[in-house]
Amino acid sequence: MTDINNDDQPIGNADLTEAEEDTLAFFDAIYFEELAAASAQPTSQAEQDDNNNNDNNGRRKRLPVPALKHIKGHVDARQKKLRETIRRRRQKLLQKISHPTVIMTRDKFSFVLGVLLIMIIEFVLLVHPDQMGQLYTALLLPLMVARYIIYRADLYHYFMYDFCYYAQIIQLIQMHKYPDDIRFAKAMFSIANGPLVLAVAMWRNSLVFHSLDKMTSMFIHILPALVMFSQRWQDHISNKEFPLLEEMDETIVTTLIDFWWNPFVYYAIWQALYLVKTEIVSKKKLDYNTSIMTSLRWMVRKKTSASYKLLSRFGEHNQLPTFVCIQAVYTLATFLLCPLLWHSIWLHFIYILVIFIIALANGASYYFHVFAKQYINEIGKLAVVEENGDDAKSSKTH
Repeated sequence: MTDINNDDQPIGNADLTEAEEDTLAFFDAIYFEELAAASAQPTSQAEQDDNNNNDNNGRRKRLPVPALKHIKGHVDARQKKLRETIRRRRQKLLQKISHPTVIMTRDKFSFVLGVLLIMIIEFVLLVHPDQMGQLYTALLLPLMVARYIIYRADLYHYFMYDFCYYAQIIQLIQMHKYPDDIRFAKAMFSIANGPLVLAVAMWRNSLVFHSLDKMTSMFIHILPALVMFSQRWQDHISNKEFPLLEEMDETIVTTLIDFWWNPFVYYAIWQALYLVKTEIVSKKKLDYNTSIMTSLRWMVRKKTSASYKLLSRFGEHNQLPTFVCIQAVYTLATFLLCPLLWHSIWLHFIYILVIFIIALANGASYYFHVFAKQYINEIGKLAVVEENGDDAKSSKTH
């Protein structure tokens, strides 16, 4: 899951709630349905008489086109008024929460909370690895609620249908419903240590402690891997036994089934559900409001980007099937190391450590290349304001 840059947000009906968007779409659907029916009214006298007879038998009469246009004018006026009211209310709210003091307080709180959570996770993982699942469960709900509220306001909420969020549900089911099912555990192990944790590198997730959005993305992608690390190695950690490589009792066939086939079945189920949601259930809504962002729309939003060129290799009309195929191949490829990780605590530790180093490097790049520039610019602006104030005072004294 990618970190969202607020400067890159789409412009559209972000002021409207989902219910309000559906209401506006409903009005439009009624209008166009009536307009099409009215345009197809019979022209011959015989057809008109037949239509009148049907009306007398209780069928609803179609409104003439002028009447429909009059109704559409009223609907458009109501839509415009509704949008303007919502825009004003949202603008007032944004002014309040965008005050420098509010932003600084929020960022300070997020920074302290992010560092504190890292310390708590480290303590639980080293001292009470059997409680890692409970900690993950306690953190997941508030993080998901906060993410939905933030993403819904910016029309990014369809990102939450992505595989990484679906994987959180599988993780919860595996931990709390089937904790002793070894095959389920191996499948979740592959999911957590395959496509999920490698998304940190793929989507350039970063440890930026003052950013709730970036820290949430980090936790979503890396916590399941830590949970599975604790499940797999908690006895070894408790007994202080760290073998370099455990003996592999599985055959090649059982290894393929447990670490590749079974987790890919869970992935395929998600992919089918996702396509049903975006291409059937919500297709009209997504077509109507192009400001609602999905993973595919995000990757092809810039025609100069490498992702756009890759997904458009077989034509823009084939971007979706190309995206689906690339995701499937990527997911299968990320499962390759998982059997080795399952049998070596050292290899598993180094693997997760490398992911953390990548996240730290991404965070360092953000702080020194992005945040530092913003900070220097702000300091420069304050210096100019103070200098102008001093000049004004000196001019008054002369």
